[in-house]
Amino acid sequence: DYRKLMCKPSDVTFAVKEYNDPLQPLINTDLMDLSSTSTEKEEAKKDENVLFGMVIGFTLPPSAYATIALRELTKRPTSSDYQTKLELSGKCERNLI
Repeated sequence: DYRKLMCKPSDVTFAVKEYNDPLQPLINTDLMDLSSTSTEKEEAKKDENVLFGMVIGFTLPPSAYATIALRELTKRPTSSDYQTKLELSGKCERNLI
């Protein structure tokens, strides 16, 4: 059997989140759930540089890859040259576009 060339994800959900710290998770990890820690510490401060993130959830059939679906959705280059220029501080991707 070969993989399908195209497939459609199901159960698609999304939420736009505002945040200031690019190192802070946008959703709870399994470890955070076990230790009763929450990502909802505080809302993004309006006086700082506010960043926007999107939390996306979907289901794909077997042999389909979520990384490929996200690559198509974001339309971002996947070359190692582009990826090495990304930073988790300052304006993040804003200066690369």
